[in-house]
Order: sequence, then C-alpha cells, then structure tokens
Amino acid sequence: MGRFASTVEFYARYREPYPPEFFEKVAEQIGLRGVETLLDVGCGPGMLAIGFAPFVGSCTGLDPEPLMIAAAQDAAAEAGVALSLIGGRIEEFPITQTYDVVTIGRALHWLERTPTLSVLEQILAPDSGRILICRASGVETPETPWVKPYRKVRGAWASGPAEKDYRIHPSEWFRDSCFSAMGETSVTERRQLTIADLIGRALSRSNTSPEVVAGGQEKFEAEIAAALAPFVQEGVLVEQIVARATMFGYLPHTMTA
Repeated sequence: MGRFASTVEFYARYREPYPPEFFEKVAEQIGLRGVETLLDVGCGPGMLAIGFAPFVGSCTGLDPEPLMIAAAQDAAAEAGVALSLIGGRIEEFPITQTYDVVTIGRALHWLERTPTLSVLEQILAPDSGRILICRASGVETPETPWVKPYRKVRGAWASGPAEKDYRIHPSEWFRDSCFSAMGETSVTERRQLTIADLIGRALSRSNTSPEVVAGGQEKFEAEIAAALAPFVQEGVLVEQIVARATMFGYLPHTMTA
C-alpha cells in the first residue's frame, strides 16, 4: 500500500482547493492558447490537471498510487474533462515526447531531485516550455485564529516527515539546475468550512492519514473537534486560502541552438 492509499477518499474532497480564478490567471500569464500539451506530475486525484485541462490541448496525469489514478479518472469524468492517466513515478518516466507545460503540485518534496531534474530537462519543450510549481494553502490571519490550535493537534499525531520539510521553496529545489524562476502568480480566496471539513483535511494528509492514526482515529477526530469548537460561529469557520504558481523555464545559456 502506498503512503497516500488511505487518504484517497478524503483528498479531493477536503484538501485546500485551487480557485477557478487561479487557473484562468496562470493560463493568461503564460499565454496558453488551448493547443499545448500538459503533464501533471504526482497528480493525485487530478485537481491541477482537471483545472488546467480547459486551457490546453491535451492533459496527462502521472501518479504512483493506483487508487489516486482511479480517483482522478472518476473526477475527470464527473468534470467532463478528457484526461490521460499514467501510473508511475517521474523519476522513471519514459522519454517519448515533450510537454509544453509540466505542473507539480503538492508532490515536489516527494520527488528525488537529481533523476527528476534529468527527466524534466528531456521532456520540457524548448524555448516556451514552462514548469509550474503549484500549491494552495490556508494562511493564519486575525480572522482565522483556529489555524494554530488545529496545526498543534495534527502535529502531535503526525508520523513521518515534519511539515516544515513539505515547505521547501521551489527556487531552492531548482537551485543550480538548468531552470530558473520566471515569475509567480497568486490568487486569494476567503471560504467557509466546518469542523467535519477540517477533520477530513487532516485525514487527507499522509502524516495524519487513517493508516497513521489507526486505532486512535476516534480520539484524533475528537481532539480536533475540541480544539476548533471555540472558534465556530453559526456552525462554520472562516479560512483564507492562497493558491500560488511559481513558473520556471530553461536558463537562456542552457538552450540548444
């Protein structure tokens, strides 16, 4: 069983979403014309691939977890989106074509850097090819005082890499490679959600997945509910989500003539 196998039923439903405006803004910034080829690395249930699909000519999702591939297939069908799906890892991806756009969402910290960079150098289209490192995350503001106690409970139960390891900056990851940052786009969205939503989000993360908290899941959920209860107003909490895309392209001196 893969690390994310037990998170599948929670991932697409409860993870921080990318607002529709995010995809529109990124597509406009990098000049998508509806004819490009896109590869979404570590696609999970297809959140990025499905979001960008209307702006490109063809879209392919890649993920090593079979259950995530199945979830992406179902989500694409529900969204009415044509999506090709491949099971596997980018480090072992066959070099059979190039892609105009490569997206990597919440998977960057799971990738083996050296072999991944080697593959990216071979599959990203020259000149106009772009790599988009995307993430959507809740931020702590005066309006969201529940964030800190929520994270504290999750941190107490977490098993695996510390969350700070998940937050490697894309520019650091690409340091000393043939790719350089070419800009960043962000969209902020204010939303309402419930305690049940935030319990589901906790269970969608690999370090507090149902497999990790097995045997104590009921207690885990109760502790989250107790930590959040003081902040609930009229049955809901407010959150602020920032969706970002950092764009990378080839360094000029690495381009072939």
